[in-house]
Amino acid sequence: MRPPIDTRPPYGLMVWAVLSLILALAFYAAPLRIANGPDLMPMLPLMTLFIWSTVRPRFIPPIVIFVIGILNDVLTGGVLGVWALAYLVSLTIARSRDEDGPTREFGPVWIRFLVVLAIAIPVAWSAGSLAIGQPAPVRPLLIEGVASALMFPLLAFVFIRRRNLRGTFGS
Repeated sequence: MRPPIDTRPPYGLMVWAVLSLILALAFYAAPLRIANGPDLMPMLPLMTLFIWSTVRPRFIPPIVIFVIGILNDVLTGGVLGVWALAYLVSLTIARSRDEDGPTREFGPVWIRFLVVLAIAIPVAWSAGSLAIGQPAPVRPLLIEGVASALMFPLLAFVFIRRRNLRGTFGS
């Protein structure tokens, strides 16, 4: 049996957090860059940031959230700073609430993510609209939001199940 993660050095988990954020950015931006495809991907960076922010907030300080947002804008060709602002605002609000309890049931985690998503989308749309000087298209953001809301349970299930099986993220 493995010892609980709190007694082990956190370097492996920190590397995993950074790696998962980079992979989330790559998977999010790749279809847009490779095939000049539609902007229909779920917001994988937001989902990954949310999970790490709720599971191990000390691994994801605000500067990391800001850098991920800037990289998101650079990789997707968006207005610089839009997603950095959206991520910082939404995840700051998400962190202001206490944890969901030692078991971290799936339902409350999903509801919290939906709240974060409901904050991030209007913030990103407003910031993008202000930056370009006219209302930004709403439809791509709404499609990405719906795709994120529907895909988040799969990602959360994997993290929660892994945590419960290994005690990795246990209380």
